[in-house]
Amino acid sequence: MPWNWKEAHAGKMRSAGDAALLVSSRDRVTFAMASPINTPVAVASALAGRASELRDVEIDASWSAAPAMLLQPGSEESWTTSSVFAYTPPESELLSAHSARIDFVPMNPSFVGSLAGAPLREEFTQRQTGADLFVVMVTPPNRSGYVTFGSNLWHSRTQAQNARIVVAEVNPNLPIIPGGDNWMHVDELDYLVETVTLEPAEIFNETPEEEIDPSQVCGAYTAELINNGDTVMFGGGAMPARMAPFLEDKEDLGCHTEVIVPLELIEAGVITNKCRNLARGKTSLTGLIPRNDREQEFIDGNPSFDLRDMSVNNSPKYIAQNDNLVAINAPLEVTIWGEIGVERVGPRYFRGVGGQVEFVVGALLSEGGRSIHSVLSRKLRPDGEWVSTIVPQFTPPGVASISRQFVDIVVTEYGVARLMGKSERERARELISIAHPDFRDALETAAQEAFGPA
Repeated sequence: MPWNWKEAHAGKMRSAGDAALLVSSRDRVTFAMASPINTPVAVASALAGRASELRDVEIDASWSAAPAMLLQPGSEESWTTSSVFAYTPPESELLSAHSARIDFVPMNPSFVGSLAGAPLREEFTQRQTGADLFVVMVTPPNRSGYVTFGSNLWHSRTQAQNARIVVAEVNPNLPIIPGGDNWMHVDELDYLVETVTLEPAEIFNETPEEEIDPSQVCGAYTAELINNGDTVMFGGGAMPARMAPFLEDKEDLGCHTEVIVPLELIEAGVITNKCRNLARGKTSLTGLIPRNDREQEFIDGNPSFDLRDMSVNNSPKYIAQNDNLVAINAPLEVTIWGEIGVERVGPRYFRGVGGQVEFVVGALLSEGGRSIHSVLSRKLRPDGEWVSTIVPQFTPPGVASISRQFVDIVVTEYGVARLMGKSERERARELISIAHPDFRDALETAAQEAFGPA
């Protein structure tokens, strides 16, 4: 007889509307951080329909499409939302407008597992893992009763193990990646809901448009810093996502990353993970977004992907177990002091801290490791004005995502600046030398005002 998971687990099956009824006023609800394409849209839509019945619900919907459904006119008294990774509309737009409907939580993802339950962390534990209702998307239970979280794990297992009620929205189209922590028994889930299919949403709220030709030079400079056999982390932002063509002549690279994986380099035999001393032969990550059907088929059932909970995969102590770990990240702004900003430019939010800080520290602790911040020297603002990526101070009200003490190498299309261990004046000189020529005079003047004559 054909296996029918709905019949086998009929006692757990609920409609999305019934699942939404589990939420009461003043509850804390968490939607799994799993990208817009893996958002439990059926439950989110049903919950949005209860706005008139609920008051003061606290919702964490980081990096999902749930805010687009929930933050509609008429729900102002129903709930507020928070986000640790403001990467998608309407999160970034509302944050940039300083809306009282959403608040940003600056934190490192790996802390969710490592700090939850620690002494004096009661508030942290409640906010991050103590949801009254946790909603997550999973694959259908198999004959043994196990589900997986598709290609996006993050900290879904931790959340599910600690929430009061767990609702799993079942999507038969999710790929099954069997490695690492990417599984859970259906007995640990309280209710199962069938998903619905929506038109694909715009996923990435990318940094401003950049010129293409300079990026070729910037990518080439960055690739020169990577050796055969190195293990590479590809961070968020424009340059890391464009690195694949510049690494095609490398041999036996490894990959320990967060969510960005150039699958074409795996298929081409460039990323083999043969030289890794941690998880040899496997690509380590905590989430993955297939860009098309071919990539979906490539990862489905592929045991060479080792998905781990964020508290493991993104822990600097775990990352540093890779020898020769090279972290490639993309800043939004770099000050002449050597500080890195990755979250916002002025009032406008682009993304959260994500795993950048952890991979920076992990790379610096790795034997032979390097931390690279690769970015074009200028960007075009929406008003048509070109602005420098290297600045005297962050565009107010800017913040430092990565302290200057941890900044190692910065790359633009004008060269490579090595900052680790250098003085303030030396750092400024290095960075000005790779700034766009149109802005160097102004940066020189700012450096003299900050540090005095060279």
